[in-house]
Amino acid sequence: MAFPKAALTYVMFPGLLRHPRRSPAAIQKIRERKLRRLVRRAYRYVPYYRSLFDSACLKPQDIKTLDDLERIPLTSKSRLRELPESEKTAANIDLSRCGSFTTSGTSGIPLRSYFSRRDSTMKNLGWIRAFAHVGIRPRQKMAAFVGKKTVKAAPSWYERLGLWRRKEISSWAKPETWVKELRRWKPEVIIGYVMTLRILAEYLEANALKDIKPRAIIQSSALLDGPSRKFLEDAFRCPVIDIYGSDEGGCLAWECRACGGYHISEDTVILEILKNGRPAGAGEVGDVVITNLHSEAMPFIRYRQDDLAALSERTPSCGRRFPLLEKIEGRIDDFIRLSTGEKISPHPFYHCLDPVPGVKRWRLTQVAVGRLRVEIAADKDFADASRSLIDECLRGLVKNQMKIEIEIVDSIPVDPAGKFRTVSSQV
Repeated sequence: MAFPKAALTYVMFPGLLRHPRRSPAAIQKIRERKLRRLVRRAYRYVPYYRSLFDSACLKPQDIKTLDDLERIPLTSKSRLRELPESEKTAANIDLSRCGSFTTSGTSGIPLRSYFSRRDSTMKNLGWIRAFAHVGIRPRQKMAAFVGKKTVKAAPSWYERLGLWRRKEISSWAKPETWVKELRRWKPEVIIGYVMTLRILAEYLEANALKDIKPRAIIQSSALLDGPSRKFLEDAFRCPVIDIYGSDEGGCLAWECRACGGYHISEDTVILEILKNGRPAGAGEVGDVVITNLHSEAMPFIRYRQDDLAALSERTPSCGRRFPLLEKIEGRIDDFIRLSTGEKISPHPFYHCLDPVPGVKRWRLTQVAVGRLRVEIAADKDFADASRSLIDECLRGLVKNQMKIEIEIVDSIPVDPAGKFRTVSSQV
């Protein structure tokens, strides 16, 4: 995440900060105005969306309100991956002047997304707003783990003013290098992917290091499971805050401890939860579909995020009026599928394996409909009783419908960018 340019920030940020406290009717007008503009420009300049609309017998003027959005067919990540850039990007935008992000996903096939300067600014301001609303102050120093070898060195204009000072640390480096950087910088906030943060915490614990003392940890990628949250809070002795986002949509929602859910960033993204193609009810887990209202260069309109989440039926109580996500269940590929078609969330597997004596790290992979492979990196406390405990718990979770294969390994490597799927399905 980069931070925005000065002139655009002065114009856009004050309104963005005020929006969560505005009335739902006022925000709806803003969203519908942005949606109409996005659809109009996508149809005019992006061949893929022009073809998509024509195939559904739609014209831009047919999309006037939020209710009209469901008339637009869904777009998948795999569909965008297979398109040439000229088909999915706007003909009136110079891509060389755009910011770009690349996400590989589980297929290993990259999806590169492009954002104009203005849309990149709005996207990044959305992250800053989330930081502000979870209690991070502008003058607090931050350290951010990033999945690239070369990190930003020169300070930005706002950092020279003492605002949002942020040191990037490459997750490709070794933990001892991380510690040296953190000791030099002394951040009050540490931001990173959950597995990177766990590796850091494990290293500090193993080496009895007590001098890394952030005031807050922000997890901004992947599933933050309950055991990982508790482990990080115990290790760093500070709160762990979850922010839900993606390269394609920016900050989608941020955790609100007062409300017990995640405020959806309603003025920058339309977030739908669909079950069997229809809107899911409150508390009902469904597919996350986003429309990024600030994606002019490469529009994301009714884009399947490949995540599963549930809306909350509760009314916000903190003074912010943006609606709430009840929970974020994880990526679709994190769910284990039984032969009956039932899907099991990754959450219970953490509770099954994390407490077992002798388990240092684990990875669970569904390699076939009836086959589950469990890799265990064990220490001296792991015994036959530990194996039996894992086997019994897993059989209960999968209702004895799968063959459980437990393999003890020397180590379970994490790729240098810190991307690590603890629970995944190849089915």
